[in-house]
Amino acid sequence: MREHWAEWLYCKLETMQKKPGKILYNNAVRADLQTLEPAGDTLGRQRVYVIKKLSLCSIIVVCGVVLSIILWIKDSVGTQIVDNQIARNSYGEGSKQVLLVAEDAEACYEVPVTLSERCYSDEELTKMSKEALSILETKILGQNKSFDQISYDMCLLDSVDGYPFVVEWHTDDTYMEDTGRLVQDTLASPVLMELTAVLSCGSFEVEYDMSVRVYSKTIQPSLSERLFAKVSNQEEISRSQQNMTLPSEMESKKLEWRYKRRYRGLLILAVTPVLALGVYYGKDRDLHKQVQHREEQMRMDYPEIVSALALLIGAGMTVPNAWNKIAKDYRKRREEGDGKRYAYEEMLLAVYEMESGTTQTMAYEHFGRRCRIPSYSKLSTLLSQNIRKGAVNLPLLLKEEASNAFEERKHSARKQGEQAGTKLLIPMMMLLGITMITIMVPAFQTYF
Repeated sequence: MREHWAEWLYCKLETMQKKPGKILYNNAVRADLQTLEPAGDTLGRQRVYVIKKLSLCSIIVVCGVVLSIILWIKDSVGTQIVDNQIARNSYGEGSKQVLLVAEDAEACYEVPVTLSERCYSDEELTKMSKEALSILETKILGQNKSFDQISYDMCLLDSVDGYPFVVEWHTDDTYMEDTGRLVQDTLASPVLMELTAVLSCGSFEVEYDMSVRVYSKTIQPSLSERLFAKVSNQEEISRSQQNMTLPSEMESKKLEWRYKRRYRGLLILAVTPVLALGVYYGKDRDLHKQVQHREEQMRMDYPEIVSALALLIGAGMTVPNAWNKIAKDYRKRREEGDGKRYAYEEMLLAVYEMESGTTQTMAYEHFGRRCRIPSYSKLSTLLSQNIRKGAVNLPLLLKEEASNAFEERKHSARKQGEQAGTKLLIPMMMLLGITMITIMVPAFQTYF
């Protein structure tokens, strides 16, 4: 099914007035396909190759679109809030954070809410109360200059660094929350208020009272901040209930609530074409790597081929007979289960050309051009010249070429070994770093 779709898409691309040549007729891809398999219809193989790539990319696109639609629908359903109530975690499950969106007739507001678990009050701790109270007096003022003029929110800490306390604050809820936030934005006149800090440790408790004079806020909160404050207050007073009811209106404006949408579906939809393009062109890179592997394999086989030719010709065989014996011995080994060797495949193809009527000279020249490696081009030239002009010393030349080829292979193997050692350098450095950390961290912990 998908291959029929890919073939239909290929035909549509071919019938376009401005054809996408880089997709349909990439010259580099055609050259690699012809190199890997010289015989046969290269254009037909390229067409099949492109159709397979289009089929794979189509699967990726379809899966990405379907997954993005599913996630989009799931996220849409998951944003609904029924009866303005959101469930909190049960006892011991911890608090959870949700990002809510409130909408009125004019705008929408994002309200982050930390929904505490249904839990009892924590045990309050206290020790060294006098030192702690002196620290609290300096830290709870926040931006205010003194307790005689409180016009900014206070920072009523619930603990003191370095002391095992949990601090509770008692305030006049009309003017200040126990977090230090001023409730009234504006006041007709300053208000004197009692602020009480309760520090406890087990059954021991100590209270500290202080008088503060509250003024109108210096910085008036925005509507979003007021909405956040109202939701926070509602969350606090409903902690003993399973659900928290969100306010349905704010300053005579009706609110509609929903969870903030997560755009996972759109993200996958955006990534899908990038992934499809990566796979499409990645297949071309894989094809080119096959060509590089072919060249590497042919370079490794070259000394053995030349050495075998020199041995057989030196023993009295003609060049065509020696060539045929090497190629057909390889074909027999391949049929018995040995792997494919590209250089011998090219020799077999030359044998088939000569059997079909191509002259020996042309067959050897075709062999050199198909191999696309200088050493094989040199070998084809030697054999062609032997046929045209005759070369009494051909076995000697082949032996010398075989000796040079073996030296070149040794040099290539040495070079590959050096490259492998260089590639191992980064993992070795990483292992050294891990070893150093494993040794040094316990040493530092013991020392300090």
